[in-house]
Amino acid sequence: GIFGTCLFYGDGVITPAISVLSAVEGLEVVSPAFKKSVIPLTLLILLALFWVQKRGTAGIGKFFGPITLVWFGVIALLGVSHIAHHPQILWAISPHYALGFIWNHPGTTFIILGAVVLCVTGGEALYADMGHFGKKPIRLAWFSIVMPALTLNYFGQGALLLAEPEAVRNPFYMMAPDWALLPLVGLATMATVIASQALISGAFSVTKQVIQLGFLPRLQVQHTSETDTGQIYMPFVNWGLFVAIVMAVGMFRSSSNLAAAYGIAVCTDMLITTVLTFFVIRYAWKMPLLLCIGATGFFFVVDLAFWASKLLKLFDGGGLRLAIGA
Repeated sequence: GIFGTCLFYGDGVITPAISVLSAVEGLEVVSPAFKKSVIPLTLLILLALFWVQKRGTAGIGKFFGPITLVWFGVIALLGVSHIAHHPQILWAISPHYALGFIWNHPGTTFIILGAVVLCVTGGEALYADMGHFGKKPIRLAWFSIVMPALTLNYFGQGALLLAEPEAVRNPFYMMAPDWALLPLVGLATMATVIASQALISGAFSVTKQVIQLGFLPRLQVQHTSETDTGQIYMPFVNWGLFVAIVMAVGMFRSSSNLAAAYGIAVCTDMLITTVLTFFVIRYAWKMPLLLCIGATGFFFVVDLAFWASKLLKLFDGGGLRLAIGA
Protein backbone atom coordinates (compact mmCIF):
# COMPACT_ATOMS: atom_id res chain seq x y z
CA GLY A 1 0.00 0.00 0.00
CA ILE A 2 2.85 2.38 0.87
CA PHE A 3 4.63 1.60 -2.42
CA GLY A 4 1.35 2.18 -4.30
CA THR A 5 1.18 5.61 -2.67
CA CYS A 6 4.79 6.28 -3.70
CA LEU A 7 3.90 5.49 -7.31
CA PHE A 8 1.22 8.19 -7.13
CA TYR A 9 4.05 10.76 -7.03
CA GLY A 10 5.27 9.33 -10.34
CA ASP A 11 1.76 10.00 -11.60
CA GLY A 12 1.93 13.54 -10.20
CA VAL A 13 5.04 14.20 -12.30
CA ILE A 14 4.16 12.54 -15.61
CA THR A 15 0.43 13.41 -15.80
CA PRO A 16 0.74 17.24 -15.82
CA ALA A 17 3.73 16.98 -18.18
CA ILE A 18 2.01 14.74 -20.75
CA SER A 19 -1.40 16.44 -20.38
CA VAL A 20 -0.31 20.04 -20.96
CA LEU A 21 2.29 19.04 -23.57
CA SER A 22 -0.25 17.03 -25.63
CA ALA A 23 -2.74 19.95 -25.51
CA VAL A 24 -0.20 22.55 -26.63
CA GLU A 25 1.04 20.20 -29.40
CA GLY A 26 -2.25 20.97 -31.14
CA LEU A 27 -0.56 24.19 -32.29
CA GLU A 28 1.62 22.05 -34.59
CA VAL A 29 -1.56 20.91 -36.36
CA VAL A 30 -2.59 24.57 -36.78
CA SER A 31 0.81 25.41 -38.31
CA PRO A 32 4.22 23.64 -38.30
CA ALA A 33 5.75 27.08 -37.53
CA PHE A 34 4.50 26.70 -33.93
CA LYS A 35 6.70 23.64 -33.31
CA LYS A 36 9.51 25.59 -31.59
CA SER A 37 7.01 27.30 -29.27
CA VAL A 38 5.50 24.08 -27.85
CA ILE A 39 8.09 23.37 -25.10
CA PRO A 40 8.47 27.01 -23.87
CA LEU A 41 4.67 27.53 -23.83
CA THR A 42 4.15 24.24 -21.94
CA LEU A 43 6.69 25.26 -19.28
CA LEU A 44 5.10 28.72 -18.98
CA ILE A 45 1.62 27.22 -18.42
CA LEU A 46 3.00 24.78 -15.83
CA LEU A 47 4.84 27.60 -14.01
CA ALA A 48 1.59 29.62 -13.84
CA LEU A 49 -0.29 26.55 -12.56
CA PHE A 50 2.17 25.89 -9.72
CA TRP A 51 2.47 29.60 -8.89
CA VAL A 52 -1.28 29.94 -8.16
CA GLN A 53 -1.33 26.89 -5.84
CA LYS A 54 -0.52 29.01 -2.78
CA ARG A 55 -3.73 30.99 -3.31
CA GLY A 56 -5.81 27.79 -2.96
CA THR A 57 -8.25 26.27 -5.43
CA ALA A 58 -11.44 27.83 -4.01
CA GLY A 59 -11.14 31.03 -6.08
CA ILE A 60 -10.44 29.39 -9.43
CA GLY A 61 -12.25 26.15 -8.57
CA LYS A 62 -15.68 27.64 -9.34
CA PHE A 63 -14.66 27.78 -13.03
CA PHE A 64 -13.50 24.14 -13.11
CA GLY A 65 -16.99 22.58 -13.33
CA PRO A 66 -18.33 24.73 -16.22
CA ILE A 67 -15.08 24.49 -18.24
CA THR A 68 -14.94 20.70 -17.78
CA LEU A 69 -18.61 20.39 -18.77
CA VAL A 70 -17.97 22.41 -21.96
CA TRP A 71 -14.89 20.24 -22.66
CA PHE A 72 -16.80 16.96 -22.47
CA GLY A 73 -19.66 18.42 -24.53
CA VAL A 74 -17.23 19.52 -27.27
CA ILE A 75 -15.34 16.21 -27.48
CA ALA A 76 -18.68 14.33 -27.64
CA LEU A 77 -19.86 16.60 -30.50
CA LEU A 78 -16.57 16.08 -32.39
CA GLY A 79 -17.08 12.32 -32.09
CA VAL A 80 -20.74 12.38 -33.16
CA SER A 81 -19.93 14.49 -36.27
CA HIS A 82 -17.53 11.80 -37.56
CA ILE A 83 -19.68 8.84 -36.44
CA ALA A 84 -22.51 10.33 -38.55
CA HIS A 85 -20.30 10.12 -41.67
CA HIS A 86 -19.11 6.56 -40.93
CA PRO A 87 -21.73 4.89 -38.69
CA GLN A 88 -20.20 1.46 -39.39
CA ILE A 89 -17.68 2.28 -36.61
CA LEU A 90 -20.52 1.55 -34.14
CA TRP A 91 -20.11 -2.17 -34.92
CA ALA A 92 -17.04 -1.92 -32.68
CA ILE A 93 -19.44 -1.94 -29.69
CA SER A 94 -19.60 -5.72 -30.13
CA PRO A 95 -16.78 -7.38 -28.13
CA HIS A 96 -16.49 -10.24 -30.63
CA TYR A 97 -14.26 -8.08 -32.87
CA ALA A 98 -11.80 -7.55 -30.00
CA LEU A 99 -11.95 -11.25 -29.05
CA GLY A 100 -11.38 -12.23 -32.69
CA PHE A 101 -8.36 -9.94 -32.89
CA ILE A 102 -6.96 -11.41 -29.65
CA TRP A 103 -7.45 -14.96 -31.03
CA ASN A 104 -5.86 -14.25 -34.42
CA HIS A 105 -3.05 -11.92 -33.28
CA PRO A 106 -2.09 -12.81 -29.67
CA GLY A 107 1.43 -11.34 -29.92
CA THR A 108 0.27 -8.01 -31.36
CA THR A 109 -2.56 -7.89 -28.82
CA PHE A 110 -0.12 -8.24 -25.94
CA ILE A 111 1.96 -5.33 -27.25
CA ILE A 112 -1.02 -2.99 -27.89
CA LEU A 113 -2.60 -3.65 -24.47
CA GLY A 114 -0.10 -1.09 -23.14
CA ALA A 115 -1.54 1.50 -25.55
CA VAL A 116 -5.17 0.50 -24.94
CA VAL A 117 -4.79 1.08 -21.19
CA LEU A 118 -3.89 4.73 -21.94
CA CYS A 119 -7.56 5.22 -22.94
CA VAL A 120 -8.67 4.71 -19.33
CA THR A 121 -5.74 6.07 -17.30
CA GLY A 122 -6.80 9.23 -15.53
CA GLY A 123 -9.81 7.47 -14.04
CA GLU A 124 -7.62 6.49 -11.08
CA ALA A 125 -7.20 10.21 -10.25
CA LEU A 126 -10.89 10.27 -9.26
CA TYR A 127 -9.93 8.69 -5.93
CA ALA A 128 -7.95 11.86 -5.09
CA ASP A 129 -11.29 13.73 -5.07
CA MET A 130 -13.24 11.00 -3.26
CA GLY A 131 -12.58 12.65 0.10
CA HIS A 132 -13.89 15.99 -1.16
CA PHE A 133 -17.08 14.80 -2.87
CA GLY A 134 -17.89 11.23 -1.83
CA LYS A 135 -18.98 8.36 -4.09
CA LYS A 136 -22.35 9.55 -5.38
CA PRO A 137 -21.45 12.73 -7.35
CA ILE A 138 -18.35 11.06 -8.83
CA ARG A 139 -20.41 8.06 -10.02
CA LEU A 140 -23.17 10.32 -11.41
CA ALA A 141 -20.66 12.50 -13.30
CA TRP A 142 -18.79 9.46 -14.63
CA PHE A 143 -21.76 7.49 -15.97
CA SER A 144 -23.87 10.42 -17.21
CA ILE A 145 -21.21 12.72 -18.72
CA VAL A 146 -17.59 11.58 -18.72
CA MET A 147 -17.75 8.00 -19.99
CA PRO A 148 -20.37 8.68 -22.75
CA ALA A 149 -18.37 11.70 -24.00
CA LEU A 150 -15.06 9.79 -24.03
CA THR A 151 -16.64 6.79 -25.78
CA LEU A 152 -18.22 8.99 -28.48
CA ASN A 153 -14.92 10.78 -29.03
CA TYR A 154 -12.90 7.55 -29.35
CA PHE A 155 -15.48 6.15 -31.79
CA GLY A 156 -15.29 9.41 -33.73
CA GLN A 157 -11.50 9.09 -33.95
CA GLY A 158 -11.99 5.54 -35.25
CA ALA A 159 -14.47 6.80 -37.87
CA LEU A 160 -11.98 9.50 -38.95
CA LEU A 161 -9.21 6.90 -39.33
CA LEU A 162 -11.48 4.71 -41.49
CA ALA A 163 -11.88 7.67 -43.86
CA GLU A 164 -8.38 9.18 -43.53
CA PRO A 165 -5.71 6.74 -42.29
CA GLU A 166 -3.09 9.52 -42.53
CA ALA A 167 -4.87 11.33 -39.65
CA VAL A 168 -3.13 8.85 -37.31
CA ARG A 169 -0.43 11.48 -36.57
CA ASN A 170 -2.93 13.42 -34.39
CA PRO A 171 -6.48 12.02 -34.75
CA PHE A 172 -7.96 14.09 -31.92
CA TYR A 173 -7.12 17.51 -33.33
CA MET A 174 -7.66 16.42 -36.93
CA MET A 175 -11.31 15.69 -36.08
CA ALA A 176 -11.92 19.42 -35.76
CA PRO A 177 -12.53 21.77 -38.73
CA ASP A 178 -9.71 24.26 -39.40
CA TRP A 179 -11.61 27.25 -37.93
CA ALA A 180 -12.08 25.40 -34.62
CA LEU A 181 -8.47 24.30 -34.12
CA LEU A 182 -7.19 27.27 -32.10
CA PRO A 183 -10.24 27.44 -29.79
CA LEU A 184 -9.95 23.66 -29.31
CA VAL A 185 -6.25 23.96 -28.35
CA GLY A 186 -7.23 26.67 -25.82
CA LEU A 187 -10.07 24.56 -24.38
CA ALA A 188 -7.87 21.42 -24.25
CA THR A 189 -5.15 23.37 -22.43
CA MET A 190 -7.65 24.61 -19.82
CA ALA A 191 -9.01 21.07 -19.39
CA THR A 192 -5.52 19.61 -18.92
CA VAL A 193 -4.65 22.30 -16.37
CA ILE A 194 -7.79 21.31 -14.40
CA ALA A 195 -6.88 17.61 -14.71
CA SER A 196 -3.35 18.39 -13.50
CA GLN A 197 -4.82 20.30 -10.55
CA ALA A 198 -6.49 17.09 -9.30
CA LEU A 199 -3.08 15.36 -9.23
CA ILE A 200 -1.38 18.30 -7.49
CA SER A 201 -4.14 18.52 -4.85
CA GLY A 202 -3.88 14.73 -4.48
CA ALA A 203 -0.12 14.99 -3.89
CA PHE A 204 -0.73 17.50 -1.08
CA SER A 205 -3.42 15.28 0.51
CA VAL A 206 -1.35 12.09 0.24
CA THR A 207 1.76 13.77 1.69
CA LYS A 208 -0.27 15.08 4.64
CA GLN A 209 -1.63 11.57 5.30
CA VAL A 210 1.85 10.01 5.05
CA ILE A 211 3.19 12.57 7.58
CA GLN A 212 0.28 11.73 9.93
CA LEU A 213 1.16 8.03 9.63
CA GLY A 214 4.72 8.84 10.67
CA PHE A 215 6.45 7.81 7.41
CA LEU A 216 7.69 11.33 6.57
CA PRO A 217 9.15 14.13 8.69
CA ARG A 218 6.85 17.10 9.30
CA LEU A 219 6.49 19.58 6.44
CA GLN A 220 4.84 22.99 6.33
CA VAL A 221 1.10 22.65 5.64
CA GLN A 222 -0.85 25.83 4.80
CA HIS A 223 -4.65 25.79 4.90
CA THR A 224 -6.06 27.79 1.98
CA SER A 225 -9.73 27.66 3.00
CA GLU A 226 -11.48 28.78 6.18
CA THR A 227 -14.25 26.20 5.75
CA ASP A 228 -12.70 23.19 3.97
CA THR A 229 -9.92 21.38 5.86
CA GLY A 230 -9.11 19.34 2.75
CA GLN A 231 -7.86 22.41 0.83
CA ILE A 232 -4.18 22.65 1.71
CA TYR A 233 -0.93 23.91 0.16
CA MET A 234 2.52 22.44 0.82
CA PRO A 235 5.34 24.63 -0.61
CA PHE A 236 8.00 21.87 -0.56
CA VAL A 237 5.75 19.36 -2.40
CA ASN A 238 4.53 22.03 -4.86
CA TRP A 239 7.93 23.21 -6.05
CA GLY A 240 9.48 19.74 -5.80
CA LEU A 241 6.81 18.48 -8.22
CA PHE A 242 7.35 21.48 -10.50
CA VAL A 243 11.12 20.86 -10.78
CA ALA A 244 10.52 17.15 -11.53
CA ILE A 245 7.87 18.00 -14.18
CA VAL A 246 10.19 20.52 -15.89
CA MET A 247 12.89 17.82 -16.01
CA ALA A 248 10.39 15.32 -17.50
CA VAL A 249 9.31 17.79 -20.23
CA GLY A 250 12.97 18.63 -20.97
CA MET A 251 14.00 14.96 -21.16
CA PHE A 252 11.14 13.60 -23.29
CA ARG A 253 10.19 16.75 -25.31
CA SER A 254 6.95 15.28 -26.77
CA SER A 255 3.79 13.65 -25.47
CA SER A 256 4.37 10.55 -27.64
CA ASN A 257 7.76 10.02 -25.94
CA LEU A 258 6.16 10.57 -22.52
CA ALA A 259 3.47 8.00 -23.36
CA ALA A 260 6.15 5.31 -22.89
CA ALA A 261 6.53 6.41 -19.26
CA TYR A 262 2.77 6.83 -18.86
CA GLY A 263 0.73 3.95 -17.53
CA ILE A 264 3.28 1.67 -15.88
CA ALA A 265 2.72 3.25 -12.44
CA VAL A 266 -1.06 3.19 -12.94
CA CYS A 267 -1.03 -0.50 -13.91
CA THR A 268 1.21 -1.34 -10.92
CA ASP A 269 -1.18 0.60 -8.65
CA MET A 270 -4.17 -1.28 -10.11
CA LEU A 271 -2.41 -4.55 -9.36
CA ILE A 272 -1.60 -3.46 -5.79
CA THR A 273 -5.20 -2.25 -5.27
CA THR A 274 -6.59 -5.62 -6.41
CA VAL A 275 -4.33 -7.45 -3.94
CA LEU A 276 -5.38 -5.09 -1.12
CA THR A 277 -9.05 -5.58 -2.08
CA PHE A 278 -8.70 -9.30 -1.30
CA PHE A 279 -7.70 -8.49 2.30
CA VAL A 280 -10.60 -6.02 2.67
CA ILE A 281 -13.36 -8.35 1.44
CA ARG A 282 -11.90 -11.41 3.19
CA TYR A 283 -10.88 -10.02 6.59
CA ALA A 284 -12.98 -6.86 6.97
CA TRP A 285 -16.18 -7.94 5.19
CA LYS A 286 -15.78 -11.64 6.19
CA MET A 287 -16.75 -12.93 2.72
CA PRO A 288 -16.26 -16.66 1.88
CA LEU A 289 -12.71 -17.51 0.82
CA LEU A 290 -13.67 -18.97 -2.61
CA LEU A 291 -15.74 -15.87 -3.46
CA CYS A 292 -12.84 -13.61 -2.47
CA ILE A 293 -10.33 -15.56 -4.58
CA GLY A 294 -12.73 -15.70 -7.56
CA ALA A 295 -13.67 -12.00 -7.47
CA THR A 296 -10.20 -10.57 -6.96
CA GLY A 297 -8.59 -13.31 -9.10
CA PHE A 298 -10.59 -12.21 -12.16
CA PHE A 299 -9.46 -8.58 -11.84
CA PHE A 300 -5.93 -9.70 -10.97
CA VAL A 301 -5.62 -11.57 -14.30
CA VAL A 302 -6.93 -8.52 -16.24
CA ASP A 303 -4.61 -6.13 -14.35
CA LEU A 304 -1.68 -8.51 -14.78
CA ALA A 305 -2.14 -8.58 -18.57
CA PHE A 306 -2.07 -4.76 -18.81
CA TRP A 307 0.82 -4.53 -16.34
CA ALA A 308 2.91 -7.13 -18.23
CA SER A 309 2.31 -5.27 -21.51
CA LYS A 310 3.41 -1.96 -19.96
CA LEU A 311 6.61 -3.66 -18.70
CA LEU A 312 7.74 -3.75 -22.35
CA LYS A 313 8.17 0.04 -21.99
CA LEU A 314 10.21 -0.28 -18.79
CA PHE A 315 13.49 0.67 -20.47
CA ASP A 316 11.81 3.11 -22.87
CA GLY A 317 10.89 5.72 -20.25
CA GLY A 318 8.62 3.64 -18.04
CA GLY A 319 11.39 3.19 -15.49
CA LEU A 320 11.22 6.93 -14.70
CA ARG A 321 7.97 6.55 -12.75
CA LEU A 322 9.26 3.55 -10.84
CA ALA A 323 12.46 5.50 -10.07
CA ILE A 324 10.39 8.42 -8.70
CA GLY A 325 8.32 5.94 -6.69
CA ALA A 326 11.45 4.28 -5.31
